[in-house]
Amino acid sequence: MTTVAPVRHRPTITRTAGELSTVYRFVCLCGAAGEEHAARRMAQVDLNEHVLSLPKVPATERCQAPRAHGRSVWESCGLCANQGTLFDLAGVDR
Repeated sequence: MTTVAPVRHRPTITRTAGELSTVYRFVCLCGAAGEEHAARRMAQVDLNEHVLSLPKVPATERCQAPRAHGRSVWESCGLCANQGTLFDLAGVDR
């Protein structure tokens, strides 16, 4: 049985020299790339659209410490997955 590795998304904006001036372009590890733009803001718009198009992460798989675990909001976290059920104190009387 083979398992498919999840697609990683690490979008960045690259700056390169164009024919007439500097151009900016959004590029992601998943293979997605935006158009070349003269302004960095336009490349940022392409990056934002890509991030918004990604599927939402279920609440049980969201990372509770994204900086510490090196995760983004669009990625599930293996360390935090299903951890909410461990601390469920709804049925505990005080």
